[in-house]
Amino acid sequence: MDFTEPAMRPPQESGSLLLRATQGCTYNECRFCYVSRGYPFMAVTPEQLEREVLAHKPFFPADTAVYLTGSNPFALPAARLRDYVAVLRRHFPRFARVSMQSRIADIAGKSDGELRELCGLGLSHLYIGTENGNDAALARMNKGHTAAQAVEQALRLKEAGMTYTLFYIIGMGDRGTATVCGEDTARMFNQARPERITSTGMTIFAGTPLAEMVRRGEFVEASEREKMEELLVFLRTLNVDTFYDGIHYLNPLNYRFAVGDAEAKRQVLEDIGDVLRSHTDEELELMVGRYFKRSL
Repeated sequence: MDFTEPAMRPPQESGSLLLRATQGCTYNECRFCYVSRGYPFMAVTPEQLEREVLAHKPFFPADTAVYLTGSNPFALPAARLRDYVAVLRRHFPRFARVSMQSRIADIAGKSDGELRELCGLGLSHLYIGTENGNDAALARMNKGHTAAQAVEQALRLKEAGMTYTLFYIIGMGDRGTATVCGEDTARMFNQARPERITSTGMTIFAGTPLAEMVRRGEFVEASEREKMEELLVFLRTLNVDTFYDGIHYLNPLNYRFAVGDAEAKRQVLEDIGDVLRSHTDEELELMVGRYFKRSL
């Protein structure tokens, strides 16, 4: 394999068997994303995957969870994904599950029957870049889908039996949009009913179209206070039975809790409010990376 892109994984897959499936992204037009730029989209053959499996097989149990790396391997045809799972089943006959990244368009490109079949074979969890529930923010970042489309495709997965983690970028909507983005994103997730939500704070990476937008004055990054206020609005509005996993170095504040746990949610909301009330804007900008990266 001639892959040159570094393999990446969600934090939740730290104990899984990581196997390369693809590099690059079939879309690669999100204006904020730096991950796959400069890497052509490539996918392994089943034979290449099997060679990699054999190299790792001695070190993982037969019931291991498997994560196939790449920005959106679920874009591959269902037949190719079926072949991948067959390779894994031969060597890890009791694997716990297979998971991977997906775009909303990748799900839309598969029939209900294909989704049910893949789930039944063991490809049963997807990580999906929904990012935000505000359509203006999505369009500005050129995400390629609307909030309604994200809900529609998520519910198709649920009907097929798949579970899914949805991503949320806090501060994606530019300065001054904290309330609307927080509320819209929570409402989207309330409808989409993910197993887990994971978040990061909006960050401007060099070499991205977003960095050029900032240079031209077309996007102004939200302050740390605004990002915390957005998180507060989001969590207040979120009422679906899910798990919020906000432990990430790019988040304005880090929390991890079951949203249905009323006491845990109350403590988190109270803590965010205390931080906002007890610190100036300057203190938040200076201190957030050092003092507020904590979990309740």
